Amino acid sequence: MQLRIANTAIYYILFLLTLVLIEPAFANKFETIGSGVAGSNKIKIEYLKTIAYVAGAILLVSGILSLLLRDKNSQHLNYTMWKSSAFIFFILGLLVIVIGYFL
Repeated sequence: MQLRIANTAIYYILFLLTLVLIEPAFANKFETIGSGVAGSNKIKIEYLKTIAYVAGAILLVSGILSLLLRDKNSQHLNYTMWKSSAFIFFILGLLVIVIGYFL
């Protein structure tokens, strides 16, 4: 039993060392900080605005659905906590839309 525990510990240590030693070799190859989206800053901001509006709309629709389907599906949190779920969805949806507007 002691030998088996020692072997698994050695495997974990080797796995972690492999991750630590290989990661710096790939860091420079795949680095895309600042160049993830090609184009000017105006295009990037338009993308972010579109993403914010879509995410806000999804959150608002989720809030509406949590009000309409409050007693229908026991697999969702809104079965027992539908008021707080709707409130959080509406607040987050409005917040994301406002952030998208001011970008």
